[in-house]
Order: sequence, then C-alpha cells, then structure tokens
Amino acid sequence: MATRISLKARIPALLLLGALCAAAHAADGDKTRIKGVITGVQGDTITVVDANRTQHSINVSDETLLKRTRGLTGVIYEKADRAVLAAGLPVTVEATPSGDQLAATEISFKSEDLRTTQQIQAGMAPTNARMDQFGTYEQLDAAEVTFASGSAALSAEGKAALDAFAEKAKQTTNYQVVLQGFTDSTGSAAANQRLSTQRANAVANYLQQKGGLAPGRVRAGDGMGVAPDAGSGDNASARKVIAKLVVDKGVQAGAQKPAK
Repeated sequence: MATRISLKARIPALLLLGALCAAAHAADGDKTRIKGVITGVQGDTITVVDANRTQHSINVSDETLLKRTRGLTGVIYEKADRAVLAAGLPVTVEATPSGDQLAATEISFKSEDLRTTQQIQAGMAPTNARMDQFGTYEQLDAAEVTFASGSAALSAEGKAALDAFAEKAKQTTNYQVVLQGFTDSTGSAAANQRLSTQRANAVANYLQQKGGLAPGRVRAGDGMGVAPDAGSGDNASARKVIAKLVVDKGVQAGAQKPAK
C-alpha cells in the first residue's frame, strides 16, 4: 500500500528546502566567476578582460590559490606562484567583492597557455638583443601602420607610409630597419602571437619587395603579441607594426648619401 504524506506534514520540509536553496543562492551570489585574458599586472592587482570586453580589477593575495591545470578536464593541476601571472594569459578567476575591486580566491589557467604567454614575454628579448648589436644606436625615423581586426593585410594608407619610410632609408648610409608587430587584447595569447608576427612579416616583405630595401638591412620582424597600450577590447590603434630606422653611431652611419 502506498504511503501518503499529508500536505500539512510536507510544509515544514518544503520550508526547510526553500531556506536551504535561498542560503545557497545567497552564497553563490557573493562569488563571481570570470573567464578572460589578463591585460595588465600592477603590484597585487591584475586586470582581466572577459569575452564581453568588460574590464575587471582583481586583487591577488597570498591566500589566492593559483592552479596550473593539465588535461582536457582541468581536474589535474599543480599549484603555481603568482609571479607567473602576465599580460596575455587566459585565466578563470573565482572572486568575491572587496570594496571597489574583486578579491581572487582562485585563479586557474592551462599549462599550455602559460607556456605560450611565457614565450611571448621572452619574445621581447630578440628586439632588445638586436639593438645591442648596433652598439650606441640612433633612431632617425619611424613609421607606424595599423591593420583591420584579425588581418595582416596592408591598407593603402599603410603602404604609402612605408613607401615614404623606405625612401628615407635608401638615402641613409649603413641603416638598419627594426620591426615590431602588435595586436589588441582580444583573442587568445597564441592567436595574438601568430597575428603580430604575421603583421611584422607583412611589413618586412613590403619594404623589401615594393620599397626596394636590401634584405640584409631589414631585420626579421618581431611578433610582440598584445600591445602595451592596447587597453581592453577592440583597440584599433593597438593593431599595428612599428618600423624603426636606426643607425650605429659607432660606424659613422646616418649620413645622407651624396646626391648623384
């Protein structure tokens, strides 16, 4: 025989269940889960931009658990030091409100994303090393060309700027051209690294093929990933390549070639 439970008997249980659900909802409401990309690190504060291009200022403390995950599920992880947090790293942040900021209780990121980000950070070294090869160098000119979102194709304005830049280079003795490609802060670290390199290479190819500069004078382009001044979201001025015309003052360079 089926056992019947009266409505009167069920009311206390329903009330208790409702109270527990309300408590759980309140507890969850105090927590925030953010998935995005770190665009800045300053002291104990990181800036994370999410998929909606919303910028979040998040405090990281000694109590924050940092997890470097492995595998498809991310269940396997190792604890990490917050020194690895850097611009360009995709993260998932669990945080609670703390004044006008959020306080991170947990920050997780994939091992492969960390490796890519560290490679990008290390990629800043080649340009500096190349500059060291010039000894005491002097920058004589610079050109900055911008790109459409997700593209490495040069615009008509960009080509015109590079044409003028190439003409000045050809009138300079013992010049070198250094190229740095950048992206805005949208997209993954790996994609931004590839795209910034493609943009730098596009400029290098144009300067040699159309601008008439000798390949030995145009250094291989450096893909720098997200531009330092990218800020958050879709920033057109961050999607760029900076071309610098430099000379080594120690070899009597920089003088204008005599007119023929």
